Amino acid sequence: MEIILDPNKNAYENANAYFENSKKMKKKLEDTRKAIEETKKEIEKEKQMQETKRQQKEKKVQIVQNKEKKEWYEQYHWFFTSEKLLAVGGKNAGQNEELVKRKFFENDLFFHADIKGASVVILKEGKSAGERSKEETAQFAACYSTAWKAGYSIVDVYYVTKDQVSKSPPPGEYLEKGSFFISGKKNYFRSIPLRLFIGITKEGKLLCVPEKYGEEVFKTYYLIEPGKYSKEIVVEKISRQLNASKEEIEKLIPAGNTSFTRMR
Repeated sequence: MEIILDPNKNAYENANAYFENSKKMKKKLEDTRKAIEETKKEIEKEKQMQETKRQQKEKKVQIVQNKEKKEWYEQYHWFFTSEKLLAVGGKNAGQNEELVKRKFFENDLFFHADIKGASVVILKEGKSAGERSKEETAQFAACYSTAWKAGYSIVDVYYVTKDQVSKSPPPGEYLEKGSFFISGKKNYFRSIPLRLFIGITKEGKLLCVPEKYGEEVFKTYYLIEPGKYSKEIVVEKISRQLNASKEEIEKLIPAGNTSFTRMR
């Protein structure tokens, strides 16, 4: 290494000048290293931000795609019977009207709890359904009725065919929105217990079905029935235990106080 000395300075002054210059160079080098490290951190931070934005964008796209893929019946109460037949019920008077007007066809069956204020449940292709599917649908209709809110443990449920259901009442009578005139013989299921299973299936899906459907599909589930706890408490407890969305759980549990029992 070559060291340039100042001829106008003595050895001590030259050594001191060299030392001071070395300190300045060392500080500049340290500052440069710090600047490089800061630049690396900024670059990494920018990469992470871009990756987060990309993931959020993908998530939004996925959410939109999921919404687009929803089936028509998912806006209602619904389940598939053990015979893989769709049972779909109105959540309110407007949906009851809509179901009967647009989704009730010749081979379907119309189920209704024998009480004022209940979901109309349509069993698609119900005329070819076995007795088990009919029983499951009857229990589903029983649960989504005012019988639950009233605290009943059982209620009668009937079913009829399309030609028996009308919006034209006899002279002098009036039908409220969501109500229908039923003619001819009603086919009854008597003393149907108001009990539902709600849980996570072995495939990881959230599901709510009538008790008569059975428990085989569930990995973990609860039995719910009319009881003493507010809906808010039940939703909070079950959503936490099932690690599921409160919003989704709330959609599935009937209106009114409920009791719940962990089954698995």
